[in-house]
Amino acid sequence: MFHPFVTDFFSDFVTLLVVLNPVAKLPIFLAQTAALDSKTRNRVAMWAIVISFGVLMFFLVAGQFLLQGLGVGLTAFRMAGSLVLLLFALSMIFDSAPPPPPGATDTTPMERAIFPIAMPALAGPGTMLTVVVLTDNDRFDWAHQVDTALALVLALAVCFIVMRFATLLVQVLRRAGISILSRVMGLILAALAVEGMLASTRSFIHSL
Repeated sequence: MFHPFVTDFFSDFVTLLVVLNPVAKLPIFLAQTAALDSKTRNRVAMWAIVISFGVLMFFLVAGQFLLQGLGVGLTAFRMAGSLVLLLFALSMIFDSAPPPPPGATDTTPMERAIFPIAMPALAGPGTMLTVVVLTDNDRFDWAHQVDTALALVLALAVCFIVMRFATLLVQVLRRAGISILSRVMGLILAALAVEGMLASTRSFIHSL
């Protein structure tokens, strides 16, 4: 039996990695960096990860307080978040998301990193909702929240590695391989979303 810290860390890491889905972001990254040299492309990838980390850490730390200030209950937010994640997973499975427009030649590396790579590709609504749900102050203590933050760092590190070797991965996987992996991740995410909806429903019933 693994230590609870290891189990929670692995669970959070898998959840975040599936939501981030770095393999499915390869076409977006390549479309935005196709005309750049290798050094500049790596700089765009690094900035995208740093920006995504900053945005997601804000929601990890202050997301629940923001919801409380708006008067939104976390049970309702978990249910809404699970529903959004389910819709997001279905878009991955059925590939209904429109392709991103190619980057303009006068766009700076920072601008390419911010949009659309960091937001909304990496730090999108689904990922923001996920980090808030994984760090619910009513369910998890500060140690688990640190655990989730470390899992986020590792998941984003994997995203950077994928982007760092984007050209090689596309050559190996081809379009069909990327499509298959994206759909498998979508199925996993759909299962996690349904489990989250069931947990939120049980929590609501117990509160009655």
